[in-house]
Amino acid sequence: MLLKVENLSLSYGDWKVLDKLNFEINQGQVLCVLGESGCGKTSLLKAIRGFMDRDEGEIYFQGERVYNKSEKLVPGTKGVAVVHQDFQLEPGFTVFDNIRHHLIQYNRSYQQSKTEEIIRLCKLENIQFKKSKELSGGQKQKVALAKALIEEPPLLLLDEPFSNLDNISKTEFKAILKNVVKALNIGLLFVTHDSKDALTFSDEIMVIQNGKLLKKDTPLKLTTTPPSVYAAKLLGLTNIFEGSLIKSITDKFIKDSSNYWIPQRNIILSKGNTFKIETEEFLGDQFVYHLSNGIINISIKSLERLSGEKLNIKFNNAVEIKD
Repeated sequence: MLLKVENLSLSYGDWKVLDKLNFEINQGQVLCVLGESGCGKTSLLKAIRGFMDRDEGEIYFQGERVYNKSEKLVPGTKGVAVVHQDFQLEPGFTVFDNIRHHLIQYNRSYQQSKTEEIIRLCKLENIQFKKSKELSGGQKQKVALAKALIEEPPLLLLDEPFSNLDNISKTEFKAILKNVVKALNIGLLFVTHDSKDALTFSDEIMVIQNGKLLKKDTPLKLTTTPPSVYAAKLLGLTNIFEGSLIKSITDKFIKDSSNYWIPQRNIILSKGNTFKIETEEFLGDQFVYHLSNGIINISIKSLERLSGEKLNIKFNNAVEIKD
């Protein structure tokens, strides 16, 4: 394995941000840490890099123990790279020189060839001679990625890497990252609060609540059987109800005191007068409707625009969430 975290606890004074966290990541794997703001995601990255002291537990990178910040004169974990949110580019340098600068201890021919290789990998050929102050945010992020990769670190860390990107830049950046992981066979660990980014970009997701690991699994398994109502909502799942509330709109056996998630594919619409369309949202290739019967508020996705103001709703199956 590339990285192993054992019983890791971190705190700031009396505030414990992570509590007995355990997980592993291998080469070629994309692992996401998903959680709300303040759940300890960024602190985890600091600890892995050796820039934060642990309360307890250990971190092993490539079989070697990661030192606490206070245990080294110059903190840091060699071979662990990070893409900073503020990019940390030299404004007067060109893209090429921003990347090449990290190879200053090598001979000129190696600097040139290696920089050209990373520029191709990160799709920066068209802007390599622009100065960083002339770049857009999305372009700066790709340059920051190239800087992090120039010495081919086995592990790459990213803190909310897609939060400030528009849809076009985000799609392009994800494709580049996927190619980087495959081409260099590195591990990638990123933290986010965005469920869509977690689900679309991860091999596995770690769901964190109040500093504790709720579940680590594939996106498909986590959304098929959510480990808790909190996790289901964090993963972006909608239509989560207590059983007693939804018994009237199904013929299936439902436990009154259990919580259920009704997947969109299991919802059946028909003409009627039970549910009123409260809102309509158009998302380009589909519509999202919010309907209510005064007691149940439910959201529906439809490829076609619904006609009429009222409908009947049934569901043929629901997923019980066992907290």
